[in-house]
Amino acid sequence: MAAPFSKEGLTYGFSIYFTSILGLAILLFSPENVQAQDSLATYKKWHVGVKGGASFSSISSTDEQITRQRPRIDFAQGIAYGAVIRYMTEKNFGLQIEVNYVEKGWREEFTSPDSEGRPQLDPTRFYRVNLSYLEVPILAHGYFGKRNLRIFATIGVYGGVLLSSSTQTAPSVDPNEITYEYLVPEQNEYDLGIRGGAGVAIVTKVGTFQVEGTYSLGLNSVLDRNRTTIPSILQNNAIVGSLGYLISF
Repeated sequence: MAAPFSKEGLTYGFSIYFTSILGLAILLFSPENVQAQDSLATYKKWHVGVKGGASFSSISSTDEQITRQRPRIDFAQGIAYGAVIRYMTEKNFGLQIEVNYVEKGWREEFTSPDSEGRPQLDPTRFYRVNLSYLEVPILAHGYFGKRNLRIFATIGVYGGVLLSSSTQTAPSVDPNEITYEYLVPEQNEYDLGIRGGAGVAIVTKVGTFQVEGTYSLGLNSVLDRNRTTIPSILQNNAIVGSLGYLISF
């Protein structure tokens, strides 16, 4: 199995994710389920459920000069899962609150000379920051669609609390090479940002199955600017793909 945070690991994670989606689609669109869905014309107000998937996160910086000079900040892969409570105030519109565990951070890769002395990115030379958050998004939820196949979208804000942080540095990396070093005494324990997403939901007799993709952007800095020498705001960026299951009442 590929290492979970390598480029091969990202490819492996995506393949598992989309294989799961394909399997779920085949199951839900089987003739038995399609016929059963014709009778599911009820619209209930309360929906509760769970979701889980993979997160792909990085940081954005307001210091464009450093970013252009050292453009080696890459995505870090993690996991994300949580609970969903949704209340539909109208047939196609409602309010959604989630409580999620999300792994964020970033990864920086460095170069090594090839056989001809030219610098090339070397995956064995890296610096990685791992940040684990407990997040509570408050979102507007809306959907459209015929019968029980729905296209939905969410948009809103989230607040997060940092649960843990750690760093990994390859032995061959000089600390002076690191673009943005994560220093625990300078960390910001709280995150606040905006989040939006979209997905597809299928309503069946046993519940609602959904596939969703979201993007979130932190509005405050990962490192407290009042305590750090880094002349930049470092903002969390995260893309999360998830599968979810909800029941209605």
